Amino acid sequence: MKRTAAIVCLSAVLVTAGCSDSKSGSGGKPDPDNEKQASAEVVKNFAAAWVKAWAPNGKPEEAAALTDTPATFGKRLDEVDTALVAQSVTVAPQGDPKCSDDNNCTQDLAVEAVLRGIGTMKWTSTATAVKTGDAWKVKASGDTIYPGLGESNYLKRVRALPARASILDRNGKALTVNRPVVIVGVASGKVATAATYAAFTKNLQVDGAKLKARAVGAPAGQFVDAITIRSEEWDRLKPVMGSLPGVLTMGGTQSLAESPTFARSVIGTMKTATADTLKNAGPTASATDQVGTTGLQYAYQQDLAGTPGGTVTLRDGKTKLSIKTVFSQQGKAGTPVKTTLDPNLQRLAEAALATSKLPASLVAVQPSTGQILAAANGPTPTNYNRAFQGRYAPGSTFKIVTSAALLGSGLTANTALTCTNTINVLGKTFKNYDGLAPYGTGTMQKAVNESCNTALISQHARLKADGMTKAAAMFGIGQDLKLSIPAYGGQVPAPKDDVAEAASMIGQGTVTASPLAMAMVAATVQHGTALKPVLIPGKDAAGPAASPLPPATAAALRTFLRTTVTGGTAKGLAPYGAVSAKTGTAEVVANGKVITNGWMVGYRGDVAFAVIVEGGVSGGKAAGPILANFLSKFS
Repeated sequence: MKRTAAIVCLSAVLVTAGCSDSKSGSGGKPDPDNEKQASAEVVKNFAAAWVKAWAPNGKPEEAAALTDTPATFGKRLDEVDTALVAQSVTVAPQGDPKCSDDNNCTQDLAVEAVLRGIGTMKWTSTATAVKTGDAWKVKASGDTIYPGLGESNYLKRVRALPARASILDRNGKALTVNRPVVIVGVASGKVATAATYAAFTKNLQVDGAKLKARAVGAPAGQFVDAITIRSEEWDRLKPVMGSLPGVLTMGGTQSLAESPTFARSVIGTMKTATADTLKNAGPTASATDQVGTTGLQYAYQQDLAGTPGGTVTLRDGKTKLSIKTVFSQQGKAGTPVKTTLDPNLQRLAEAALATSKLPASLVAVQPSTGQILAAANGPTPTNYNRAFQGRYAPGSTFKIVTSAALLGSGLTANTALTCTNTINVLGKTFKNYDGLAPYGTGTMQKAVNESCNTALISQHARLKADGMTKAAAMFGIGQDLKLSIPAYGGQVPAPKDDVAEAASMIGQGTVTASPLAMAMVAATVQHGTALKPVLIPGKDAAGPAASPLPPATAAALRTFLRTTVTGGTAKGLAPYGAVSAKTGTAEVVANGKVITNGWMVGYRGDVAFAVIVEGGVSGGKAAGPILANFLSKFS
């Protein structure tokens, strides 16, 4: 062993700082005749190449080239990577090499591999560096990767997912439980026929053309999943689709609500992970997992899923039997997510919307707390939660806010206002809805009860430029709702001129709000203070969203909404108890045509509500019957 150079250098260090172990003129490269230096260098390079090999899309060739048998070692390193499903690895040489002679040295490697979907596995292996000719190489051995692998043994990992936790209702009862499902798909390649893909489109609303493209492009022998459905639905479809060429199925479980429609847009959906949903699911998720894709299932994916457990065993290459368990991690159950939903009101809301022929949404909230009791979208199931996210002109329901602004400017419920057929503001003509005949002079209360646009617009000069914006803020409109799932709090921009201000007074122009935001407006009238909406207690922001309404304003608004039911445009709700409400009809442009959306907002007891019907003729005719159906089912 060549110790002399090292000793000379050590002695020289006492004289000068310019000493080097390298041969003169080597450019700083390790001296192949200095076994410790040369072996340490090749092991260091091998460790770095190993890290690259196990990185995403990494290749083993660079690491293999540093061994004495590159043709076989690269495949071996790749096989272990695949077996462990390693997401990444760190490999750090430990201490100094130990050399038995001039041509053989060993050095420990501290290895930490992140096993995708399980956790981090740590071990120490030993790299043997050998001198072959003038070069040093790492000996190509399975033990270099993991001690005990040798020439034929292998590692096998098993991953165990805990049962997914439930989403709960306001009383802590499960809204979702793990139910049997069937993953329906096709064999890769060209096994499936045109009839197969047509059946997917017809019976499962899966794009057959896109499914075919995925199947043809997938590696041979793969299962190409298309959709996950409840097992009872597959039982119904099996006679039609089960025998079609290329159709394959896999059984499993998924966290599901009582029906495919129940609170769908709030609870959310689950599917096999995609690149985006896998990222949201966190480092312990796997590409084969069923993960949340929308709603609360997506927002609370990591809480609900818990932490997977897993084991890695060292197996005999000949017998396939386990030699020993080399890694074990206990899984951790998911954490249930408690909502504020009332399942009875949710069912009633969905049943009420099922009576509509047009797209509609219904939101119910508790005025005393701001908690969301129900949020439904119908008449057909949809993942898009327009009840929370829809951006609509609120139409005459916004006259609640307008009334508050005018009351704050000095008007009273008994102030005389004139209801004319039209009114002109800076050349812009505003009119009333078609069902209202101008009645001349009446009180402000009557103007609200009859929903007279012109009577209220006639007072626009009383308001400051930001008058409507500030009035809206009193009801929480314009704030970021900061719910656990996306929700729109509305906006009332300061008008650029009197025309824009007049439009905002009747909920048109640049004014927009979601059904949730308008339900909170009605709740503010009942409660007296705007509260922040809450869906997940302890997670969503709670408490006041604004200062309390002036007592006189709150009292007047309560009278306005109650008399709108007893003798105004919402009288269709009169048979359903002490209901207070405001109707609304908003003109919007859809596909180049002007249509109307029908609104109804209000409250009864400690339940406030908002209903919108897209394309509804008016609030009373379109939203009214839905709300009547809803209110008739509970007290």
